[in-house]
Amino acid sequence: MEKRLSEYFKRIGLDFDPVKKRAEYMVSPNEGDRNRVIGYYLSNNINVFVFNIDHGIVPDHGLEQRNDGRYLRVNCCRKGSCEFIRNGEKFHLSACETAMDYNMGNDGSFEFTAEEYVGVEVIMQVDKVLEDYPILAALKRSVKRMSLPDHATNINSLYFVSESDHTSRVLDEIIEYSQGNEDGEVIIVKVAELAYAVGKDLEREKKSKNRYVSGSQKRIADDIHEKLTDTFGEKWTVKYFAEKYEVSETTIKNYFKNVYGYGFKEYQTRVRMKNAAEMLAGTRMSVGDIAQMCGYYSQTKFGAAFKKYYKCTPLEYRRLARIENAESGR
Repeated sequence: MEKRLSEYFKRIGLDFDPVKKRAEYMVSPNEGDRNRVIGYYLSNNINVFVFNIDHGIVPDHGLEQRNDGRYLRVNCCRKGSCEFIRNGEKFHLSACETAMDYNMGNDGSFEFTAEEYVGVEVIMQVDKVLEDYPILAALKRSVKRMSLPDHATNINSLYFVSESDHTSRVLDEIIEYSQGNEDGEVIIVKVAELAYAVGKDLEREKKSKNRYVSGSQKRIADDIHEKLTDTFGEKWTVKYFAEKYEVSETTIKNYFKNVYGYGFKEYQTRVRMKNAAEMLAGTRMSVGDIAQMCGYYSQTKFGAAFKKYYKCTPLEYRRLARIENAESGR
């Protein structure tokens, strides 16, 4: 394997360390840890990539495409966001979210947004990787937690799962070790722990809600999320999205909660209250103006909603924020 990899990297003009099984791609030279991709080619059946970029120009980080067997691709976003393509459809991955794609063959399709992105990608041939690294035994449990039979041949499954503190810690260690030029044996140990942690995340999510989403469900949920977040003052309703996508209001609620973990109204209130609190603390705008900017045309209803969320009135919140700012010298 090392000879084949060395020849490949020599051909594309990159250095490969056959001992550490590590290659580094500098997207923009002289930027330290920023704008580079670090690849660990641990065997013919598992590759690990660590990304730290802030624009969409990313070098090819794979070898020739392989289509034999079942591949599990795990993409974990720690900071920023990215987009990846699956079966010709584009999906958005946000910070502290993991996407797991289990399918026949490795299409290698993964593209980045022009935003900052720090994350880890693991690509492995499920049927063979345990022959290379028995330490990855937790991988089998992770796959089973995706409700996929071990003998499956017709695979078409995509999961999105929120990261636990354990998963986040392991990902941060993989990123730190890769930037510290650690060898592949260290990385594979952390990947084994990652398989266990993500498996537990799946188990947790499955107990609380069904996290399997189709491509159309994910797109609808992302559209709703963008509208509620970026234009939180608009009068967005479940009915509007149900009519837009020609599904029931209950279906819209389920799509959104399955993907983002919050109910539609709960998330809308959460975003509005957080923005209201920032404006109360950081501006001299009147409470009435802030209420209207947050989608409340009745100051009384806004005050009631704010007090329910923060356990104090908007004016009390503003006064306490000013006291805190004065004490901290801001």
